[in-house]
Amino acid sequence: MFEDVSLSIAQFQMRSSKKQRFRIYRKLQGMMEMNEPLPTALDRLWRNVSEDGSKPTKPAAMAVQQWLERSRQGMTLAEMMDGWVPSREHMLMRAGEESGNVAKAIHSIMAVDEAAEKMRRAILSAITYPAFIFFLLSAVLWMFGVNLIEPMRQNTPPAVFAQMAGIASVSDFVRQKGFMTVCIIFAMVVVIIVSLPRWKGKVRAKFDMWPPYSWYRIWQGSAFLLSMSALLSAQVPLRKCFEILLNGSKPWLHERLENARQEILRGRNLGEALRIHGLNFPDPALARDLEILSERADVARTIEVIAKDWLEEQTRALNSQAALVRTIGMGLVGAFIAWAMLSIVGISQSVANQM
Repeated sequence: MFEDVSLSIAQFQMRSSKKQRFRIYRKLQGMMEMNEPLPTALDRLWRNVSEDGSKPTKPAAMAVQQWLERSRQGMTLAEMMDGWVPSREHMLMRAGEESGNVAKAIHSIMAVDEAAEKMRRAILSAITYPAFIFFLLSAVLWMFGVNLIEPMRQNTPPAVFAQMAGIASVSDFVRQKGFMTVCIIFAMVVVIIVSLPRWKGKVRAKFDMWPPYSWYRIWQGSAFLLSMSALLSAQVPLRKCFEILLNGSKPWLHERLENARQEILRGRNLGEALRIHGLNFPDPALARDLEILSERADVARTIEVIAKDWLEEQTRALNSQAALVRTIGMGLVGAFIAWAMLSIVGISQSVANQM
């Protein structure tokens, strides 16, 4: 019973830790490229991750230990890894085995994740700084209201305080309704995050052309294209590629992949299948390009090049948007400080005129 619990915890830790998995993948890929027999490679790998057997309870050591035991039962590498790696990585590994090139499948797993990570970083860059500027400006307005405006309201003549009427109104709004506003914004963010992988349909397709839904579309679209390229490189039939990628997909992605799969079964090529339903996945212009390029003999390599170019283009666009937002944010903070200083100067002049 205790061993089963420990094993389940170790499996969860391995599925959750990309760093641990990829360290194993890189070592395994190197040994497979040297044509080392899998049992020998796994035995060397176990001694490496367990530090010559001194730490057998590490999640990575427990994983490789079970893979060794399963290999002695005649299982394939994908079957050995079942339960230890995420479903998409498991499917790519199975496809690599079917094509006879496991080392290339391992490389594809890491390449797909690297591309997705690059897009995640660009999206976070576009989101975090605006959020920081918003909360910074709100905090400054709140402190300004508490430490300056409120005392001046109580101790200065109305004619003098009128010089700060505009900034006082904004500060009063932040102090009185700021918490409610933050709660509303937080609720909207939660709704958007929950809806990203779940909301589907034609209306969602229109929203997918605008942030933040467009960011999710780009992120998922790039991962889809690179996964598709990896599967096609492994000589997996196009119909089977969609079946593999559908496994475990969330409602939003499932709708797009299933519609495309149905069109593939009707005889359409990849680009036509992605475009015909008007769901804007992964991108309308990209789908039209694929209508022509899907007929090439080297379609897998073509899709990989297109996906990487598109991802670079979208990443640059996101970084440019983030830079623009940073500039606007700093301008807003500077404008507020200048507004406050001008209000204070106006009060000083009013006091001087009354003396």
